[in-house]
Amino acid sequence: MCKLGDIIVINEFKGEDDISLTKHSFIVVDDEHGEIKGLDYDFAAPIMSSFQDDKHKEKILSYKVNKEITNDDTEGNFQLKKPSYIKANKLYYFNKEKIDYNVLARVKDEFLDELMKLILTLDEKDKLSIITTNLRDEEKENVQ
Repeated sequence: MCKLGDIIVINEFKGEDDISLTKHSFIVVDDEHGEIKGLDYDFAAPIMSSFQDDKHKEKILSYKVNKEITNDDTEGNFQLKKPSYIKANKLYYFNKEKIDYNVLARVKDEFLDELMKLILTLDEKDKLSIITTNLRDEEKENVQ
């Protein structure tokens, strides 16, 4: 069961363009049951990605919607395999029953607070993308 601040890897999910993707890490920023756009969810999380090289890192971090994450920001025995960042402007909503995921570790409270402030600021500036592609009921979609 994932909870606020957990770093999880989701084995298969749909990206914002509705294409299936595999094995991506996310940080849980909301673990309360709710409804968004008329769809039920029980957690929300921005996606993590890794930097390709130093030039890519510099470019990505020049955008104020991204937040770097380092091993110093995590707790437990978890170690990032590559230097990484969080796309704080893309908030994915999920139902735990509809996805296969594993909890890897958790972020420190200070890091979570900073991430939440960034997400709230992006929302206030209308720069937050709400991604609900993983909440739709596939059975209903396939019935014509």
